Amino acid sequence: MVLAKDAVTPEGQVLCGAGTKLSEELIARLRKQGVLVLSVKGRPVKQPGEKSLSERLKALDERFSRVKKDPVLRALEHLIGEFWIVEEKGEEFLEKLKASK
Repeated sequence: MVLAKDAVTPEGQVLCGAGTKLSEELIARLRKQGVLVLSVKGRPVKQPGEKSLSERLKALDERFSRVKKDPVLRALEHLIGEFWIVEEKGEEFLEKLKASK
Protein backbone atom coordinates (compact mmCIF):
# COMPACT_ATOMS: atom_id res chain seq x y z
CA MET A 1 0.00 0.00 0.00
CA VAL A 2 1.06 3.56 -0.71
CA LEU A 3 -0.03 6.69 1.17
CA ALA A 4 -2.38 8.93 -0.81
CA LYS A 5 -2.12 11.71 1.79
CA ASP A 6 0.44 12.65 4.44
CA ALA A 7 0.34 10.62 7.66
CA VAL A 8 -0.27 13.23 10.35
CA THR A 9 -0.31 13.03 14.16
CA PRO A 10 -3.33 14.38 16.07
CA GLU A 11 -1.19 17.50 16.69
CA GLY A 12 -0.72 18.04 12.95
CA GLN A 13 2.89 16.88 12.65
CA VAL A 14 3.60 15.15 9.32
CA LEU A 15 5.34 11.82 9.93
CA CYS A 16 5.28 10.40 6.38
CA GLY A 17 4.54 12.12 3.12
CA ALA A 18 2.09 11.09 0.43
CA GLY A 19 3.63 8.44 -1.82
CA THR A 20 5.37 6.61 1.03
CA LYS A 21 5.21 2.82 0.72
CA LEU A 22 3.65 1.30 3.84
CA SER A 23 4.99 -1.77 5.58
CA GLU A 24 3.60 -3.55 8.63
CA GLU A 25 6.49 -2.12 10.68
CA LEU A 26 5.83 1.44 9.51
CA ILE A 27 2.09 1.13 10.21
CA ALA A 28 2.88 -0.08 13.75
CA ARG A 29 5.26 2.86 14.30
CA LEU A 30 2.66 5.33 13.04
CA ARG A 31 0.06 3.81 15.37
CA LYS A 32 2.45 4.28 18.33
CA GLN A 33 2.77 7.95 17.33
CA GLY A 34 -1.02 8.35 17.53
CA VAL A 35 -1.88 8.10 13.83
CA LEU A 36 -5.21 6.29 13.72
CA VAL A 37 -6.27 6.90 10.11
CA LEU A 38 -4.29 6.53 6.89
CA SER A 39 -5.43 7.38 3.38
CA VAL A 40 -3.99 4.96 0.82
CA LYS A 41 -3.99 4.91 -2.96
CA GLY A 42 -6.23 2.54 -4.85
CA ARG A 43 -8.67 0.11 -3.34
CA PRO A 44 -6.64 -1.98 -0.88
CA VAL A 45 -9.71 -3.43 0.86
CA LYS A 46 -12.43 -5.16 -1.09
CA GLN A 47 -15.90 -4.59 0.31
CA PRO A 48 -18.43 -7.44 0.50
CA GLY A 49 -20.39 -7.61 -2.75
CA GLU A 50 -17.96 -5.29 -4.56
CA LYS A 51 -17.37 -6.22 -8.20
CA SER A 52 -13.89 -6.88 -9.51
CA LEU A 53 -12.24 -4.46 -11.93
CA SER A 54 -12.91 -6.77 -14.88
CA GLU A 55 -16.58 -7.09 -13.89
CA ARG A 56 -16.92 -3.32 -13.60
CA LEU A 57 -15.23 -2.74 -16.98
CA LYS A 58 -17.50 -5.31 -18.62
CA ALA A 59 -20.58 -3.62 -17.10
CA LEU A 60 -19.28 -0.25 -18.30
CA ASP A 61 -18.93 -1.60 -21.84
CA GLU A 62 -22.48 -2.95 -21.69
CA ARG A 63 -23.83 0.41 -20.47
CA PHE A 64 -22.24 2.23 -23.39
CA SER A 65 -23.02 -0.47 -26.00
CA ARG A 66 -25.84 1.53 -27.61
CA VAL A 67 -23.74 4.65 -28.16
CA LYS A 68 -20.60 3.15 -29.74
CA LYS A 69 -20.78 5.62 -32.67
CA ASP A 70 -20.92 8.74 -30.48
CA PRO A 71 -17.32 9.97 -30.09
CA VAL A 72 -18.06 12.07 -27.00
CA LEU A 73 -19.73 9.21 -25.13
CA ARG A 74 -16.98 6.79 -26.25
CA ALA A 75 -14.42 9.21 -24.81
CA LEU A 76 -16.40 9.37 -21.56
CA GLU A 77 -16.50 5.57 -21.36
CA HIS A 78 -12.76 5.45 -21.97
CA LEU A 79 -12.05 8.03 -19.22
CA ILE A 80 -14.21 6.18 -16.69
CA GLY A 81 -12.43 2.93 -17.49
CA GLU A 82 -9.01 4.55 -17.16
CA PHE A 83 -10.01 6.11 -13.84
CA TRP A 84 -11.06 2.73 -12.46
CA ILE A 85 -7.82 1.10 -13.68
CA VAL A 86 -5.65 3.79 -12.07
CA GLU A 87 -7.76 3.66 -8.90
CA GLU A 88 -7.24 -0.09 -8.52
CA LYS A 89 -3.92 -0.88 -10.22
CA GLY A 90 -2.06 2.44 -10.20
CA GLU A 91 -0.92 4.84 -12.87
CA GLU A 92 2.16 2.76 -13.73
CA PHE A 93 -0.07 -0.18 -14.65
CA LEU A 94 -2.13 2.03 -16.99
CA GLU A 95 1.02 3.36 -18.68
CA LYS A 96 2.31 -0.19 -19.24
CA LEU A 97 -1.10 -1.19 -20.61
CA LYS A 98 -1.10 1.73 -23.06
CA ALA A 99 2.47 0.97 -24.15
CA SER A 100 1.61 -2.67 -24.87
CA LYS A 101 -1.15 -1.71 -27.35
